[in-house]
Amino acid sequence: MTICRVPPPDAPVIALTLVGSGESLLRLEKRLGCAASGLGLALALDIRKDPEALGISLAQTPAILQAGRMVFSGLPRTEEIEAWLRLAPPLGKQ
Repeated sequence: MTICRVPPPDAPVIALTLVGSGESLLRLEKRLGCAASGLGLALALDIRKDPEALGISLAQTPAILQAGRMVFSGLPRTEEIEAWLRLAPPLGKQ
């Protein structure tokens, strides 16, 4: 697992939507932030607490979406998120 740190000011930015609520959403946000900063990435997060409005059932939350596509459902390990982030295109390169 990577150490949580602040990404550099010129870090590539990845835009994601987090969907859910409560403690599980907070845990997901923390894991995502740690994974991204460990890789030198910055995040542009849109946090949505209304999964039904996005066509996602409550049972599928917390979830991570990129460009409207669900990337993770549930609470993945930080290492899994980190592995995916290595392949995710930053803003402007999608």
